[in-house]
Amino acid sequence: MAELSHRKIASHYWRVARPYRRAYYASFLLMFLTLAMETARPLALNAALGRLADDDAAGLETIALLFLGISIVDYLSRSGFSYIAGLSILRTINRLRDQVFRHVLRMKMAFFDQQPVGKLLTRTINDCESVAETLRAGAATILVDILTVVVVLSVMVTLDWQLTTVMMLSAPLTWLAVKWCGSKLREKFLAVRIHLAESNGYMAEGIQGAAVLQLFGQEAFSSGQYRRINKTYRQSTIHSNVYDALLSALMDGIEALVTAAILMVGFNVRFGLVEAASMVVFIDQLKRIFTPIRDLSGKLATVQQAIAALQRVLGLLDQDERIHQGEKTLEGDRLDIRFDNLSFSYSTNGPRVLDDLNFRVEPGQAIALVGQTGSGKSTIGKLLIRAYDGYQGEIRVGGVELRELNYHSLRAKIAVIHQEVELFPASLRDNISMFDDAIDEDKIMWAIRLVRAEHMLSQLPGGLDFEVHESGTNLSSGQIQLIIFARALAHDAPIVLMDEATSSVDSVTERWIQEAISQILKHKTVITVAHRLSTIAAADRILALKNGRIIEQGSHQELAAIENGYYANLIEASKLQRAEMV
Repeated sequence: MAELSHRKIASHYWRVARPYRRAYYASFLLMFLTLAMETARPLALNAALGRLADDDAAGLETIALLFLGISIVDYLSRSGFSYIAGLSILRTINRLRDQVFRHVLRMKMAFFDQQPVGKLLTRTINDCESVAETLRAGAATILVDILTVVVVLSVMVTLDWQLTTVMMLSAPLTWLAVKWCGSKLREKFLAVRIHLAESNGYMAEGIQGAAVLQLFGQEAFSSGQYRRINKTYRQSTIHSNVYDALLSALMDGIEALVTAAILMVGFNVRFGLVEAASMVVFIDQLKRIFTPIRDLSGKLATVQQAIAALQRVLGLLDQDERIHQGEKTLEGDRLDIRFDNLSFSYSTNGPRVLDDLNFRVEPGQAIALVGQTGSGKSTIGKLLIRAYDGYQGEIRVGGVELRELNYHSLRAKIAVIHQEVELFPASLRDNISMFDDAIDEDKIMWAIRLVRAEHMLSQLPGGLDFEVHESGTNLSSGQIQLIIFARALAHDAPIVLMDEATSSVDSVTERWIQEAISQILKHKTVITVAHRLSTIAAADRILALKNGRIIEQGSHQELAAIENGYYANLIEASKLQRAEMV
């Protein structure tokens, strides 16, 4: 990931923060009011000391009341700034988190093939939260600290330019310390975020695959791998802490040297080089200038951490791996499908999964795709729903090329039933309707009856209100498959894509599903990817694929009659497998 400049990071942040600009402007006004009070306070103190030296009781009382008023306004403006700035930052980060989540959901499947879930979780949750925490903890007041230093310096010059000159001799040393340590801190904090993502990613994958690791006795190996990854994360964290501590130590040392030099010069007050009143105020201002400088060094580490996390978040937003779509929409329910000279590879330099493929599916026709693993059967379905892009040739639905279509319009016309199911922690009703209010209970029950799932529904406590656990862990594989069928049919799309759709159900349940949907599928366009002959034989046309090419096509009877043909051999292999199982 290319490193973003500070200007680009600030520009990105402001685009996200723009809806809350009035709150930011209000915080800036309060900040300048605070700075005005910071300027007025030492001047009032200096005037009070002058009245005290002149034994002017009335003037001293007036200035004391003025000093009290300045202090109250300073407190209120500083508190108001902290509250409004913190609230603005919180709202901005919440909007940023929402943008990241919506951006990730729009990515094409190839993006998720390359990005582990743990790393995405780190960017969408941990990094955004890190930005919020670090900005609220210190970055919101860092500009105040910088301007406070400028204001206090101006006051100190007014009080005594000689002592100010002595103090300013340390400026080059301070600048070098902040610049060198700051660049190192940003580098180390970025490394911390990268290694944290690796650690979270490996942990997420390990927890997700815990059952498989246990079955193969690889718990110790996986734990060792995680310890290695976690050690790298720990070391990068230690390195960042070392530079953070070094910066604080350098700032403390510089402050001690400057304080000693000021005291030595101030010793000449007995000779009249510095007035006593000005000296008292100058020492007070010396404390006031080194406090924000010292805080600035600590907040700098905080800001570097925020920048490192924000860089990763914005880097994710800069990744444009969405499926680029057109503006056309699909109308009607009689839609044909055409694949013309279609070729596709999953990676730029990878082998072709599909090679110059040509076939057509007429409206209302059911075709089946058969072939060995890696022949390209499932890839056809993935390209049809635009889960992947970058194919060569043309895919047309209803006469419109997919790249010219709005893919929401496309997917509304295709019901997908596949073996890789996903259920959400919500009610059974919501899992079937997929949170679409347009699908009412009557349509849900129609779909349930269609797939013969009434018996399953009666067994679940609460019926449609039954709460499904994440990934359907409180359901059997057969129940999950029935829910997926009901989900697809409840959306009533004119095209049905079934990819190994009955692989997780028993033969009785499969027969129920085949009988139930056979009537409605007569009026739909169907593409089926399956190994079971019961699903394939009912198709109007069968396409046999090998190495991404169609090597045979025809009806079940036609292909089965070809002596030593590819499909005929698949039938014989299937019969032999069933005989061995018996």
